[in-house]
Amino acid sequence: MSRPPTVLVTGASRGIGRATVAAFLDAGWRVVAGCRDPRAANLPSLDDALLVVRMDVTDVESVRSAAQAAEAHGRGRIDCLVNNAGHAVMGAIEDVELDVVREAFETNLYGPIAAIQAVLPGMRRAGDGTIINVSSVAGRITHPLLGIYDSSKYALTSVSEALAMECRPHGVRVVLIEPGMVDTQFGASGRISGSVATSGGPYGALREGVVAAFRRWREWVNSSPEAVAAAIVGAASDPAAPFRVVVGEDAELLLRERAARDDDDFQRYVARDFLGLDW
Repeated sequence: MSRPPTVLVTGASRGIGRATVAAFLDAGWRVVAGCRDPRAANLPSLDDALLVVRMDVTDVESVRSAAQAAEAHGRGRIDCLVNNAGHAVMGAIEDVELDVVREAFETNLYGPIAAIQAVLPGMRRAGDGTIINVSSVAGRITHPLLGIYDSSKYALTSVSEALAMECRPHGVRVVLIEPGMVDTQFGASGRISGSVATSGGPYGALREGVVAAFRRWREWVNSSPEAVAAAIVGAASDPAAPFRVVVGEDAELLLRERAARDDDDFQRYVARDFLGLDW
């Protein structure tokens, strides 16, 4: 390739997104960092390597504008899209606020679809390109009180599988990144909704158990954002990369247990053995 390849990264201001920007730059790519608030992101804008643009994935016009800027920065091409933007939600299905549910799906599912729709026509015309959707082990495994977040990732998994089959005849690859626990402030920036937002209530004890369990999980194993970023850059650079890339020994363990157990047994395993809840 006579020119450096160009990647557009959503949710680039912190955590996995920020680490991914740095990893692509180190690998010699041109990077367009999409941030809801570029000023708060504090990313330097470098003429030849890094372009920071406003990109709110819940705003379709913002997504389209960012994609146009990325194509211009890439001299008419976007070689890779990394759909990373997302946020967490904690709430019981019984009383989680529906506006919070919609907001989660706007960011975690509709946002990636909007970004795909903005960049895919150019990739298809070029007969080349890679779309990387950053999901989670939660895209295949559900936890109590996190069903809204998990279901948004399940949905992203389904979209990614359909997209992979749709894109293959056009030379565009699709990769799904599935990390376990990652050492970021992602959870702290999420939404808590419904009765679990206050002490007590029908799910108060469950919330305390889940929070304690996730604290232990973080202490047990915690992948770095840089490890996830390395997996993303590796998938973007390797034409033979598999559709699913699992990151973290915790994710690998959970997926092995999921494959080995029936539904009832696995639910007991997650609640009792993995989260340490009193079932």
